[in-house]
Amino acid sequence: MTNSYAIGTSAIATAQKALDLIGQNVANATTPGYHRVDPQLVSRTTGPNVTGVDIGSVTRYSLPAVRTAVLTGNGDQGRYTALLDTNRQIETALATGQGGVGDKLESFFNQVEELTARPDSLASRRTILTAATDLSNQLNATAGDIDRLRSDLGRKIGATVDQVNTLATRIASLNTQILTKENRGLTANDLRDQRDVAIDDLSKLIDVKIVEVPNGQINVISGDSAVVVGEFANRFTVSQNANDDIVITDTSAAATRTFRSGSLAGDVQSFNTDIPALRARLDTLAGQLIQKVNQVQATGLGSTPITSLSGTNQASSVTAPLNAAGLPFSVQAGTLTVSVTNNNVSPATRTNTAVAINPATQSLTDIATALSAVPGLTATVNATSNTLDIQAQAGFSFDFAGRDTLPAGPGAVANTDTSGLLVALGVNGLFVGSSAASIRVSPTISADPTLLAAGRTGEVGDGTNLERLGAVRDVQAVATRTLTQDFADIAATLGSSINSFDDLQTTQTSALRELATQEQATVGVDTNEELLKLLAFQRMIQGASKYLSVVNTSMDALFNII
Repeated sequence: MTNSYAIGTSAIATAQKALDLIGQNVANATTPGYHRVDPQLVSRTTGPNVTGVDIGSVTRYSLPAVRTAVLTGNGDQGRYTALLDTNRQIETALATGQGGVGDKLESFFNQVEELTARPDSLASRRTILTAATDLSNQLNATAGDIDRLRSDLGRKIGATVDQVNTLATRIASLNTQILTKENRGLTANDLRDQRDVAIDDLSKLIDVKIVEVPNGQINVISGDSAVVVGEFANRFTVSQNANDDIVITDTSAAATRTFRSGSLAGDVQSFNTDIPALRARLDTLAGQLIQKVNQVQATGLGSTPITSLSGTNQASSVTAPLNAAGLPFSVQAGTLTVSVTNNNVSPATRTNTAVAINPATQSLTDIATALSAVPGLTATVNATSNTLDIQAQAGFSFDFAGRDTLPAGPGAVANTDTSGLLVALGVNGLFVGSSAASIRVSPTISADPTLLAAGRTGEVGDGTNLERLGAVRDVQAVATRTLTQDFADIAATLGSSINSFDDLQTTQTSALRELATQEQATVGVDTNEELLKLLAFQRMIQGASKYLSVVNTSMDALFNII
């Protein structure tokens, strides 16, 4: 009879425990990361006799293969999303539409073409300078916006690495709690759920591979680097190297780590590779604009005779050869033709002097010496700024237009600077600077529009130099592309990347949705199914209660007989 009571009471107690588990399932049906549990009933025995029923174990449902695929998919989606977000921000900064760099380029050349018809119009000259200022300002703004975006991204990367460290520490702590609890014979399914959520969050930041060890702990690996090993979490730090690239270091191994996927991998790629590459293209565009325009301006004539010029580009050394002097633009071996007009005699005389330029052997000081040898000129090196100053002697003026000599003429020179020296030294250019961030309209020309070189002959109404300037629009400047074509190619390349990452993200989102559906079919809670189980265990309690009632009745009958 003792066994009879034990059988009944164990059935009621076991059913009650099962009902508690079912209630837990139903209560957490919508809890992220929750894995449904199911009691596994076993017979309770004493020797050869069955003395009741018990919960032998609690099954926590999981689908390891799908979980591995989900973690991989999270990493890929995190990388695509990060790259897509950054590229969209770059597209906004690049301002490819109206008012952007491409639009300002077209506006500048349109104004040049309009002035060609009336080269002596001071108002039209000011319009060109305004268009040039708008273009340089837009390049400055675009470069500044992209640089700020990169700076913000650097801070975001630092915050993401902090998140990685926090999640790794949490996973290691949960490993410890799970081991402690399960070593005491208790279930730790709630802790396992929390650990799964933390690993899921981590997989969105970095690529994650998990290895479960027999004691119930999980090791987390990213690439070839251990992130969590049992109860210990590695720590990562962020720094920047000499090239201004982001470097992530595993402090436990004092080694640099590269993550293959996750938002961190995407952001590091944008910071170290994509944004610098785009900025380099923008600087190349600005540099070519400066060189092409300044070459035309420097070898043309304004309305005012030139008596002095100062270079704006600084040499790192005034005695080093030009090709090693840190100039922003390269100098080629060639010839610089200087036209000097002597107004001290009547009629005035003009001579063209060819100065040989060899950047492999000549320094800035050597150039000053060579120009000082030209009759009527004095050239010096500014010791403060390491730039070139050219001064006409009293009664003389000079230019680099290669005009006919006087009085004999003709003696015109078509290409007066085959070396590119004037552009490299920043002499008489429309623009100063060398990059998208530093380009400006020359303050000297901006203050005196008559210095804008409209012609090359000095005759009234001569607009031949403006024609040369307008032709820059159609000159191949970057590879086989014109300036406007190159900016359009930058925008098109960026647009193609955005479309590609958008497609990849959409595809990955769909794949993750399918994986989630598969996983939930196994580990998720079906409330209808749980209600059926609830009814079954309620009936178990009812049956056990009736069983005990029968046992009690039988016992009473036996006692009455006795």
